[in-house]
Amino acid sequence: MVGLEVLLPDEGFQDLEEDNYYVFQIIGCSVVTKSGEEVGTVTNLWLVPENDLLVVTKGKTEILIPFSHSVCLEVDLELKKIKIDPPEGLLDLNEI
Repeated sequence: MVGLEVLLPDEGFQDLEEDNYYVFQIIGCSVVTKSGEEVGTVTNLWLVPENDLLVVTKGKTEILIPFSHSVCLEVDLELKKIKIDPPEGLLDLNEI
């Protein structure tokens, strides 16, 4: 069974506590600033102790954004959108 995918309907997952998400729910979300500027799309989520990181891609550029309450103001799973308030310079200096 190595290398096979396991597919489950959404109903197969337990509801999580508020502000907790499954990785598959976050990947594919668009990321915009609170002023409406498009940042990119979440292509990965690095699970790092104390501060998970969104890997956001726009074109060939990847930016790491802390997945924390102070930066991520709103996560709307229905619209697949994450609204952020990045600290000054984050979007310029955090390119990988």
